Amino acid sequence: MKKHILFVIVVISTLLSGCEKYTFTFNEQPVLEPPELLSGYKIPDPALAVCVEQAIKDFAVTRANQLSQLNCSNAGIADLSGLEIFTGLIIVNLAQNQLTSIKPLLYLPNLDRVSLEANTSLDCSDGQLLSEQVEGQVKLPGHC
Repeated sequence: MKKHILFVIVVISTLLSGCEKYTFTFNEQPVLEPPELLSGYKIPDPALAVCVEQAIKDFAVTRANQLSQLNCSNAGIADLSGLEIFTGLIIVNLAQNQLTSIKPLLYLPNLDRVSLEANTSLDCSDGQLLSEQVEGQVKLPGHC
């Protein structure tokens, strides 16, 4: 009998864990709602804004420091302003964009892997400074 009850509990908890994206109601009143995705941040560059928004959806990010990966290669990004609030970023791919400055990346304490390859107008002094700050790998454009 105890095994049967334990089995039922395991099955129910497994089923409910797969329903975390749904709102549950009782008598048409919400009793359990999924956490809201992060919003309200400001990123001026439209291409970077689209990339960050997609990453927030993909990784179900509810707080800025939860975003740990960002893959925005070949996206037409020219400005990284606003990215500095995502202090949990560890892996960032910004290869093949139109970046000239990467100052917001200098404020991200957890970076471990950064790709800036093929940003032909990038200011190399910021790239070198980032390479010194990051313990992991920083791939700079060929002219740096």
